Amino acid sequence: MSARKKNDQEETRLPPAVTFTSGAQLLVKLGIVPSITREGIRHIATSKLYAKTWPFGIDKPHPYGQAGNALLMATDPFLEFFRNVYQRPGPQQGDES
Repeated sequence: MSARKKNDQEETRLPPAVTFTSGAQLLVKLGIVPSITREGIRHIATSKLYAKTWPFGIDKPHPYGQAGNALLMATDPFLEFFRNVYQRPGPQQGDES
């Protein structure tokens, strides 16, 4: 493998925006969640549990963007939500129960 291809695979810069699909992939890649799908993120985005804290949408701090048929979300607030607000259901790693 050439040095350039290896560097391309190890890209660490974050994209300015994510879709539900690329956002799910990024969350797993960064180790924020062990697994999640685009459907999982859509469920979170529309759930009553996170209705007050999901940062995107009408009357929210960050609007959705659109590219073709895909909704876009700014990467920084997306990651901040999953790092600081989202609670994965079920036992958490390190739980003794």
